[in-house]
Amino acid sequence: MTVTAGLLGAALVSIVMPTNPATAQPNSASSWEIVEPAPPPDDFYELPADLASYRPGAVIRSRPVQLAAPPARVTTWQLLYRSTGMSGAPAAAVTTLLVPLDPPGPHRLLSYQAAVDSTVRTCAPSYTLLHGESADSTEPAPIETPSVDRMFAAAGLAQGWTVAIPDHGGIDNRFLTPRQPGWAVLDGIRAAAAFAPAGLAGTDTPVALWGYSGGAIASSWAVEEQPGYAPELNIVGAAIGAPVRDLPAALRSVDGALLGGLIPVGLGAISKDSAEFARTVAGYLTPDGQARVAETRRHCVQQNLTSNPWSRLDQLLRVPVEQALADPVIARELAARGISGRSPTAPVYLYNGVNEEVAPIAATDRLADSYCRGGTPVAYRREELPPALPPQTFTTHGAVYAAATPAAFAWLKQRMTPGAAPMVGCDIQSLPSTSATPEGAAEFGSFLADALPGAVNPGR
Repeated sequence: MTVTAGLLGAALVSIVMPTNPATAQPNSASSWEIVEPAPPPDDFYELPADLASYRPGAVIRSRPVQLAAPPARVTTWQLLYRSTGMSGAPAAAVTTLLVPLDPPGPHRLLSYQAAVDSTVRTCAPSYTLLHGESADSTEPAPIETPSVDRMFAAAGLAQGWTVAIPDHGGIDNRFLTPRQPGWAVLDGIRAAAAFAPAGLAGTDTPVALWGYSGGAIASSWAVEEQPGYAPELNIVGAAIGAPVRDLPAALRSVDGALLGGLIPVGLGAISKDSAEFARTVAGYLTPDGQARVAETRRHCVQQNLTSNPWSRLDQLLRVPVEQALADPVIARELAARGISGRSPTAPVYLYNGVNEEVAPIAATDRLADSYCRGGTPVAYRREELPPALPPQTFTTHGAVYAAATPAAFAWLKQRMTPGAAPMVGCDIQSLPSTSATPEGAAEFGSFLADALPGAVNPGR
């Protein structure tokens, strides 16, 4: 890995490092009452009484907004739009739209799915990009996730692309919900493409999708649902990094790892979707486990990871892990969030670490195989970065995020190039690191030059 790659890696890996792991303590509450914080008053998010009369993707209302650290020569809007909820009923979501004032080339749209990993509205991009996450945290995070989101948006804006950052959890603020995040992403693209101030070409607009980890879950659902839900959209490619699409494997793999705080986050998120799952999993949790899961429903991912490093299932559960995973209710809900078997029609750049601890590589291998067998053009890159060894003060998940980003962006740029040759077949490679490939190495400098200014927030 180059020195530049290491600098970016240090920045991105530090996102998930606990600020003071030696003093992180269990939450003191012991009841299973889960009370999410009420969102701050904002009429913009209010749904109209006639929501069902809007077609999916229709803009309900819009407003110009000012980001906490706005890029130069960009106008920024937020769109509240009609979408579809987890049960198939009418729902809504918000996307934050960044429109360059002087794009150098044809109008194109990048839909960047952030790794929100929370069920709280003030953790969604429509809020954090404007206000940050500081109000959520009792311990300040070293780098807030909005800084990373602005980095990736800045890289797209530098290409002259309009960038949409949707709240893919929807107005109800879901996480790990099957299908719904894909619908929210697709309807956000519809809304942006039809929004006149964006200056896009409607459904003819070339669109790329990008997401890592929690953002990759939403992106993968979007490309899988697109042929049936939004076939009119012109999605030219999707870069999907470390998608967590096998939750039992992920729970086993992240058990005791630095990012083990994702375990109570996931259990809490699914509990929000299913009252039956919530009751069932509560019966297997210790009082402290119940308290930890309930508390994650009150915070953003940064705070939850800081508060729960190295979480272990055997410390949260009062029964063996495999007994809980074998429960029919738990098994059913985890399976519903697994590999769907649906094949995207858009080309996919899939990447993950061979020694990944959050999204196990075997599951990503199966996802790639599912796409390939269905006829999806796939470029799959398996990064062979080393594993995190005891005492687990390092995250391969974060290292791959940093090292693989430039090559993924280079692939997106190629797919967004006018007249790009169609991609066919499947190309699967295991590499020491895509940062050392010609395309990855060539992209690193320009990506850093374009993206790093987006991480600076002089107002905070």
